[in-house]
Amino acid sequence: MKKFLFSILFLPVLASAQFTDDFSDGDFTNNPIWSGDTSRWEVLNFQLHSIDSIASDTFYLSTPSALATTAQWEFWINLAFNTSSTNYVKVFLTSDMANLKGNNSGYFVELGNTADNLVLYKKNGATSTALITGAGGVLNHSNNILKVKITRDASNLWTLWRDTTGTGNYYKSEGTATDATFFTSSYFGLLVKQSTSSFFGKHYFDDFYAGPIIVDTVPPAVTSLNVISQTQLDVQFSEGVDSTRANKVSNYFASNGLGNPSSAKRDASNFSLVHLTFATNFQSGLWNTLTTDSVQDFSLNTMVQSVDSFLYYVPQKYDVVINEIMAHPSSVTSLPNYEYAELYNRTPYPINLSNWTFSASSTTKTFSSITLQPKSYLILCLTSAVSSFQPYGNTLGLFSSSTTLTDAGTTLTLKDQSGNLIHTVTYSDTWYQDANKGNGGWSLEQIDPNNFCGGKNNWRASVNPSGGTPGKINSINGLNPDNAAPKLLRAYPVAADTVQLFFDEPMDNTSLANLSAYIIDNGIGNPNYANPVAPDYSSVMIALASPISSGIIYTVTVNSSVKDCAGNSIGIKNSARFALAQPASRNDIVVNEVMFDPLDNGVEWTEIYNRSDKIIDLKEISVCNLSSSGNFSNIKQIAPSGFLIFPGDYFVLSTDQSAIKAQYSTPNPEGFIDMSSFISLSNDSAYVILINASQNIIDSLHYSSGWELPLLSSSKGISLERINYDMPTQDATNWHSAAESVGGATPAYKNSQYTAGETGNEITISPEVFSPDNDGYNDVLTINYSFDNPGLVGNVQIFDSRGRLIKNLVRNELLAASGTFFWDGITDEKTKARIGIYVIWLEVFDDKGNVKKYKKSCVVAGKL
Repeated sequence: MKKFLFSILFLPVLASAQFTDDFSDGDFTNNPIWSGDTSRWEVLNFQLHSIDSIASDTFYLSTPSALATTAQWEFWINLAFNTSSTNYVKVFLTSDMANLKGNNSGYFVELGNTADNLVLYKKNGATSTALITGAGGVLNHSNNILKVKITRDASNLWTLWRDTTGTGNYYKSEGTATDATFFTSSYFGLLVKQSTSSFFGKHYFDDFYAGPIIVDTVPPAVTSLNVISQTQLDVQFSEGVDSTRANKVSNYFASNGLGNPSSAKRDASNFSLVHLTFATNFQSGLWNTLTTDSVQDFSLNTMVQSVDSFLYYVPQKYDVVINEIMAHPSSVTSLPNYEYAELYNRTPYPINLSNWTFSASSTTKTFSSITLQPKSYLILCLTSAVSSFQPYGNTLGLFSSSTTLTDAGTTLTLKDQSGNLIHTVTYSDTWYQDANKGNGGWSLEQIDPNNFCGGKNNWRASVNPSGGTPGKINSINGLNPDNAAPKLLRAYPVAADTVQLFFDEPMDNTSLANLSAYIIDNGIGNPNYANPVAPDYSSVMIALASPISSGIIYTVTVNSSVKDCAGNSIGIKNSARFALAQPASRNDIVVNEVMFDPLDNGVEWTEIYNRSDKIIDLKEISVCNLSSSGNFSNIKQIAPSGFLIFPGDYFVLSTDQSAIKAQYSTPNPEGFIDMSSFISLSNDSAYVILINASQNIIDSLHYSSGWELPLLSSSKGISLERINYDMPTQDATNWHSAAESVGGATPAYKNSQYTAGETGNEITISPEVFSPDNDGYNDVLTINYSFDNPGLVGNVQIFDSRGRLIKNLVRNELLAASGTFFWDGITDEKTKARIGIYVIWLEVFDDKGNVKKYKKSCVVAGKL
């Protein structure tokens, strides 16, 4: 607030009648001396502050001042309340008495009262007469900060000024009046009227000046240019300017053929601002110069010619990108322990972010007036964390809640003032690609800011020792261009006449809207419309020319006009099937493979298989556990947005398919479904249950770690595979450890231990020679049976060549008419059977005591 003093340093030695007080000495009892209700005042932070706590009170301070004519009075004031008829301030410029509560005479400015305005009064004893009445509503705010100036010239012309910026640089006249009633003064002072406790301690004063009229000799200058539209430019001056020169179009000239503006108009309320309009459009991305000359201030000081640059630029999609995300702050690293997101301006142009929006999940915040300079960064953080991040670079307090950037992931969206998408990122806690850093304290950084749609492939955890790089180039910054053709992953009928197509990455929304890009077979042809789905446009809704029919499988094909957001045309994976789904019955879909003890940095997963001839919507299917009380628990809907599984399809369910693909090979990379969360798969045992929307069981598995091959040195990273999906799920002999020769798992394709359950005449075995070494080739012996009569009970035993019993495979089991047993070459002692010949003894009997006995031989082989 101590700004005005420099302007009087060059004045002659002032007469004793004048005074100044900026309270920089910390009191109001010296130089000058204020008197009156002194117990109701203090100096706080070098400002005069009221501390009166009496309701319906009037209190004052005054100081000797003989200044009354050819003078200027000026002061700063902050009234931190809405003024009213019982809550206002009177500033006495002149008074013949020290006690301002009496019938004194002089001139005063009243701030407040019913009209919430500024009024200059003449007071003659008990009578007050308004001389200048300012605009109403000026003080109708909860916090009123302003600078006030009053002048009286030699002709007794009074002028009242106010500056609501509180700086004294933007005074606006409240009016003039001529009065010559009083020519002498003894005191200057303040009188405060307050009603209730709501107004206690809310009066602040500073920078008092009473002295000769300060003559302005400093000319105005252009301080900034602000492009408003393609034809409008605002010129900001250092002070208020006279409208005669400010509104003259010949005083402004722009380069690049723009010439003089077609109109120039000083702002109606901000006299330091001039609005220019040009007849010719500004060219986007082209720098222009504006020459400004001959404009004058209110004291008729003429400016020095000014040449300033301005740029009109329409920000394009991806000009500004979301470049870094701290979703899970922690004190384990040295960065401030707050969430933040970072924006980066990729262009060589400054970009005005005024009224842009930033959304995280359901929270949307609007930017204030802020410009992001070329190739620079902006840190977005909590409003309470601004001071912590300012040392790192440009910072904007945007969030009010520390849960805006969720740890597990969410969608972040940046839009311009017209609601056009600039950039969007849907991050996940799997993007760290480092389990330790995913636990907190490390930011997610974008590798290549020019690969703005790269998704997980273009993000990973920061490697900066501090945990992140807010406000500067990312620690993992590098070239990572997107040169891969996009793929059409699947098609899903959301209705009989509407199909949603899903791609493997964000797409160019303009190309997605091209109707001729799509052709549907079975006589449907091109769609009626195509509506890209915001915000990342990785899918599109197409309306069919005619509805699809039940029982028919349709194919949609997308041509090369469809591109991803990097401009790559769609590749050979450009078609997808769809059809109307049918409800799933028991065992239509089965649990086919389980990974309950994944490798380090891996995830738990379950593979499902459609063994039916139905097309089933996985939106209707959930996977869950079973609680100790026997109730379904941890229920997870597989595909909330809909997902078709066709006959013979395998799909892996997990939270992170990329982690699985990084550890295992698969010929079916599209056979994965990422779920937001997954069931619990204990290393000991757990239930894996598939249920429909009515919570009817489709399939149920209660696996045990004892089902793993005992010969394994470690089962970590080895899945448990179903041998035959037509055999009972809960049959322990129908499960086997995946072959090590395939890497320990077969995600999204045929199991390494799969064996077809063939039936033949009575009893058959295959292969007659098998090698249970878990190499994926003939690891399991298949024992097939087929009887004419159902309801038989059977026993299966295995003997070595010396007649010793080594395995009781089946004991008193009720048999179907046909079926299959499996032997993995493991004895009852949990050891591998030695190489040699073995006898399979099978005995079956019915309830009448009829018995049949069978003997088959096999060979256990192995590497020598």
